Amino acid sequence: MNKYNSGDIIFSLFSILGLLFYIIPIVIIWFAISTTKQLKRQTKLLEEIKESIKK
Repeated sequence: MNKYNSGDIIFSLFSILGLLFYIIPIVIIWFAISTTKQLKRQTKLLEEIKESIKK
């Protein structure tokens, strides 16, 4: 017979899910901010290239 109670397993899963619900939004916000910064740098570089080609 299983030595673990099904309640213990469910409690553990809820603990892990609670941690994930805390970490996932932080990761999404970090990804959005870093992507926005990278796109701004890329846009600035492309504008500089465009200006140098026009001259």
